[in-house]
Amino acid sequence: MRVFLLVFALVWNLALAFPRVGVHEGFTRLVFDLPKGDVQYSLSQENGQLVLTLRGVKAASLDQVVNSAEVVSVQTIPEGEGVRVVVRLKGPVEAKVARYADPERLVLDLTLKKEAASPAKPASDPPRNRPPRPPKPVVLLDPGHGGVDPGMNGYVVEKEVVLDVALRLKRLLEKEGVEVRLTRDRDMHLSPDKREDLSRRASMADSSQVNLFVSIHVNASPTRTAQGVEAFYFGQAQDSRILAQVIRENGGGELGRRLTQEARTVAERILSDIVAQANQRYSQRLAETLGRHLSQATGSPYRGAFPGDFFVLRYAKVPAVLVEIGFGDHPVEGRRLADPAYREKVAQGLLTGILTFLANGAYAK
Repeated sequence: MRVFLLVFALVWNLALAFPRVGVHEGFTRLVFDLPKGDVQYSLSQENGQLVLTLRGVKAASLDQVVNSAEVVSVQTIPEGEGVRVVVRLKGPVEAKVARYADPERLVLDLTLKKEAASPAKPASDPPRNRPPRPPKPVVLLDPGHGGVDPGMNGYVVEKEVVLDVALRLKRLLEKEGVEVRLTRDRDMHLSPDKREDLSRRASMADSSQVNLFVSIHVNASPTRTAQGVEAFYFGQAQDSRILAQVIRENGGGELGRRLTQEARTVAERILSDIVAQANQRYSQRLAETLGRHLSQATGSPYRGAFPGDFFVLRYAKVPAVLVEIGFGDHPVEGRRLADPAYREKVAQGLLTGILTFLANGAYAK
């Protein structure tokens, strides 16, 4: 068990590397998640290396092989009250630095200088100033449950509603130029074993090829009187109502309690991992954005965004949320969720929320 935990910790730290590295057409992006406070930096380039020095930041020692068109590798070296990041280059680069807040991060885009990016052309050829193509965001949608697992049963069946909403949202996002992937595109399960099913969904969000992860669900309440939309990001559930909901979504019964406890051990690591904390802040912001826009589009009350020990969110290295689009056992809201026109409103609300989040650049990677 001890060996497993050590291996798990190593894999987790590598996946949450400082910096996060994204390889795109025409440039390489380095994203440094920063703590709140006075963080100073300096940048220099010489002898085939770019050196970024950060003061007021702590990070583990790490050497990442990148092998993009611009970058060979990135090495993070702790030094006193800061870190030195050495970027080994394949040629002279133009470095563009931008700093963002909420959450704090420094984004460094590296583009090969024109003379290094392509062979010299005759003087008669006109110059070609073509900016790098912006990265195309990739959103992973997870219609919850499916196959042998119907989810909640009320005025609607959860697995049917969320699949329909996900397919509608996929169509809308693709019209906006967003690439969309689905954990399932029909009534199917990824595994008849609930733990394995959730693990496979979660593993799809643990990918350098995904920018956002949105798991879509339908809610239920013991009294069948609750209505409204809720959104969750990964973290420790803070009250008994949410914990009961988490256990239900994690499989229910003893299985749900066991998977919730497994997820909680991962959630506890966030308290001591600065990069995981940054991703949690991104996820919280995404949850709040989706919840509010979904409420505006449908007229359903916004009940809030909360942390929860959801098994399907536990390994996500990108902003990841679970959205409850309404209560399927409420006599009014449940019947609305059965209406295709209302489901289109749900998809429109999620679309607006995702586009708003992407427009703010918080998904940069």
